[in-house]
Amino acid sequence: MSLFAALVALTGGASRYDAIQIVPLRAFSALFLIPAFYYLTLEGMKAQRALFLLFGCYALLVLVQLVPLPPGLWQGLPDRGDPARLDSVLGFQDVWRPLTLTPMRSWNALGSLVVPAAGLMLAVALRVSARVILRVIAGLGVLNGVLGLLQIATGKSSAFYFYELTNKGSPVGIFANENHAAIFAACSLLVVTSLVLRAREAQSATWERLVYTVAFVFILLTSLVGASRAGLAATFGAIIVSLVMLFLSPRTNRGQSVNDPVRRWLDKHPGLVLVVPVVAISLTAGAFLLLDRTPAFQDMLSRDSLADLRWSLWPVIAAMIATHWGLGTGFGSFEQVYKIYEPSELLMPHYVNQAHNDWAQFVIEGGIPGVLILIALFVWMACAIARIAAKNLVNVNALFWVSIFAIIGVASLVDYPLRTPLFQVVAIWLLVALSRDMRGRNGR
Repeated sequence: MSLFAALVALTGGASRYDAIQIVPLRAFSALFLIPAFYYLTLEGMKAQRALFLLFGCYALLVLVQLVPLPPGLWQGLPDRGDPARLDSVLGFQDVWRPLTLTPMRSWNALGSLVVPAAGLMLAVALRVSARVILRVIAGLGVLNGVLGLLQIATGKSSAFYFYELTNKGSPVGIFANENHAAIFAACSLLVVTSLVLRAREAQSATWERLVYTVAFVFILLTSLVGASRAGLAATFGAIIVSLVMLFLSPRTNRGQSVNDPVRRWLDKHPGLVLVVPVVAISLTAGAFLLLDRTPAFQDMLSRDSLADLRWSLWPVIAAMIATHWGLGTGFGSFEQVYKIYEPSELLMPHYVNQAHNDWAQFVIEGGIPGVLILIALFVWMACAIARIAAKNLVNVNALFWVSIFAIIGVASLVDYPLRTPLFQVVAIWLLVALSRDMRGRNGR
């Protein structure tokens, strides 16, 4: 798991289909399928049959979009009028074409599934517990923070930037996009908080909880120096949820505080468990704001978010949805299909390669079949979290799962973090960990 996580961290942080890093990423991910198949058991697959079924349905949908269709059927699909007339002029009217408007991009989308598939099968085949999965994700969060600070310290020409097309001068960490790095940092804060509470419940060594605390502060510092507005909002949301989790979490003594003077003192002053983190985080965030070391906060004040390009794109996105909501344009096709709808007033030196609203883009590319798969996934997640919440009247674990998926979901309204292989693998692992928690803390 750790080796695969390292591979994805070093090569899977870009969402572009033409990033050179995807060559070793997909090749080595395919090699990781060998131990996954070797250790995979029928029992393990049955335990995670919902995730396997949903992933299989998505892969099948991408494949179906690549199946050639009869000319009469293909020409009757939306936005096929101009290509059909060109075919008629050139004598290609009898050519069978697939549903997707960009076959090469859809083949690329199908090939990209080898990375999350390897992540899913490894986690299931190795019977990794939820706690171990979260530790690996927390490690990725710390690595993201370390690289982000090194990038800030060494400037725009830093050798710590992994990708040619990236946000130079910003703490992108193991990603190519500063927004993705910031959202991942916010998710990492929640993961670290969950690990602290799990370690306390399991009565783990004090040093383990100290390591998690240091990791939390370190990731927080990295988040504050970023220039992502969405990331800063997600970070503050993660901080609030973390404090609520600490406040609601039950204390477990089990007689260990008798011989530990620090534990005895904390038991006499339980309010410090919440007061100390609140004061420390507030002072840290306040210092960064007062010293003008939060570019994202300054960006919120200096720019009108309503004039942002994302809002300008929405009428075009709505028109694409209205046309292609039925069967979709094919996964990976948005960039080229957008050019059909691009109005002259949005022509600019830069081009639009994503919708900056991943939910809308998923509908455009996948149509109703894709939406049905999404709905099935949401229903499964809701049932899993409900089962976790039913175990206790106040369930901190359920709050953690709702919050972390909410951050990813809301971030996808204005960006596309799940378009990166790294975020895809982490999302898959979070779903596996959620399934483990649903069956018990170490459920397999």
